[in-house]
Amino acid sequence: MKYLILIISLVWASTYVKAQKTLTLTQCIDLAQYQSNHMRIAKQSLIIERREYEAFKTELKPQLVLSGSPMAYGKNYNPITQPDGSIIYQPIEQNNTSMELNLEQRISATGGTIFMGSQMSRFDNIQNSSHQYQAQPFYVGYSQPIFQFNQLKWQKKLAPLQLQEAEKGFVEDMEFIALRTTEFYFNALTAQWNMDIAAQNVKDNKRIKELTKAKKDLGKASDSEMLQVELNVISAEQAMTSAHLDYNIALRALLNYLQLDYATETISLIVPSEYQLNDVNQDVAWDKAQLNRKDFISYQRRLLEGESLIVKAKRDNRFQANVEMAFGTSNQATDFGESYKNSVESHQVNVTLRMPILDWGRAKSRINAATSNYELVQAQIDQEKLDFQREVINASEQVETMAKQVKYIQKADEVAQQKYNIALQRYELGDISIRELVWSTDEKDQAKNAYLNTLKGYWMSYYQLRTVTLYDFEKNENIWYVVQ
Repeated sequence: MKYLILIISLVWASTYVKAQKTLTLTQCIDLAQYQSNHMRIAKQSLIIERREYEAFKTELKPQLVLSGSPMAYGKNYNPITQPDGSIIYQPIEQNNTSMELNLEQRISATGGTIFMGSQMSRFDNIQNSSHQYQAQPFYVGYSQPIFQFNQLKWQKKLAPLQLQEAEKGFVEDMEFIALRTTEFYFNALTAQWNMDIAAQNVKDNKRIKELTKAKKDLGKASDSEMLQVELNVISAEQAMTSAHLDYNIALRALLNYLQLDYATETISLIVPSEYQLNDVNQDVAWDKAQLNRKDFISYQRRLLEGESLIVKAKRDNRFQANVEMAFGTSNQATDFGESYKNSVESHQVNVTLRMPILDWGRAKSRINAATSNYELVQAQIDQEKLDFQREVINASEQVETMAKQVKYIQKADEVAQQKYNIALQRYELGDISIRELVWSTDEKDQAKNAYLNTLKGYWMSYYQLRTVTLYDFEKNENIWYVVQ
């Protein structure tokens, strides 16, 4: 497995690149995965998911809660019914204070809650300056919803899947960074290559101009041929100017992606020459994709969410009840200390019911909607699996094909260069016309660009395969990154 600890300093990376003044594809990918904004976004997204999972796990642990009403003061006139049925409004001024300390433990299997605690209340009658305490030194109880949707039970199933998605998603993000870096790298490398070709063409065309002028002085070249050569020099210089601008733009885009800030003249890109992967087992690629990609965790989560919605629709629209039982001790007194003495047993049982009688088919409609949504998700997942399998197979075939193409195009580039050298010599000897030399120059330039584009296609397909499988086929191990 590949481990990457994201603690490499930006100072080290910057010093290294500045000292080298060259960059390879591997170095660019490492820099992007160490310090780019895209890495920081991926890292923070994973950290957020981890913290949310840790927050969820705390819901499964006991909770100690202090609650109550420190003051409930009121001064008013309350109606008092007299024996003869008349009402007299009596002034009332009072305050109620109550506090309780509870230790609660939710039970995910049943959805119920075990609790224990202590409670104290004080009543103050301000008009006659009297007060009274009521204390429950200790009580223990259990609250159980019956036939209700157990949200905690489903969260306990979904939360680990969501964390696994985030962990695998981070690996995918890092490999996608490698893929995007490869694209930026080859865009800049192609621009650099074209700039070098353009500079060489200017040099060659100036040399050809000198040769043509000498031939013209000897009467072996016409005025038309000389003018054509001069036009070729101008065209080559114009192409070099455009190529230099394209290079600056492409290299700046690469350096921005890597979070590097250097003058474009200080960086030179190296053509990747090693491409070892040329045979990929498609069955292995598909197996690794199913094992490593977050998509297959997402499929499980989405189906589980669909099942929970069906259960919720059934439970929310049918008979429900809640039973709460508590046992403890209780007492009352006018003195705080006395209220905790000689406590007597206290019992409390509460039962609440809810049963729809007439809902005009609402419950059935919601259940049918949840069921239909679940079937839709199943169909979507089945199609997504087929699409993803095709993507993996295509990526596998692409690597193999591009590896072969690189060899062919590399040979064609060598042949085109040899053909151009021969054409240049023949032009010096007067065996071919300037037009034939121009054709040979175009063939040479096109062959060089074709080689680099094919090499880009190989490396893009190589990192695409890594991204869709999260597997290193050269080392035969799963790709993994560790964030600390």
